[in-house]
Amino acid sequence: MEKEKILENSRLENKGKDMYAIQVEANACKIAALAMVILAFVYYTFEIMTGKGINPAFYSLITLFNCVMFGYKAIKLEERRKLSIFTSVIWGLLTLMLILSYFGVL
Repeated sequence: MEKEKILENSRLENKGKDMYAIQVEANACKIAALAMVILAFVYYTFEIMTGKGINPAFYSLITLFNCVMFGYKAIKLEERRKLSIFTSVIWGLLTLMLILSYFGVL
């Protein structure tokens, strides 16, 4: 009986949704985040090599995105939860450091 209830709830929850489209959107988000981090690394390397210094405001946006993405994943998914929490905390600390650097505290 419980199995039937779970299946019924799943059908109601996913009514009108295309599961393939949901997966494609999730993968697109992951690929976009990876591309953003790679581009940020290119900018960072260029800024250091040319002596321009870094722009902590720009990098704080990127690190915040990753912090929130991994934090949300840790909350919603039980799979690899510890790794997602750890990764979210690391990105969060980096975000905090960049924000403090931007305002001249660090």
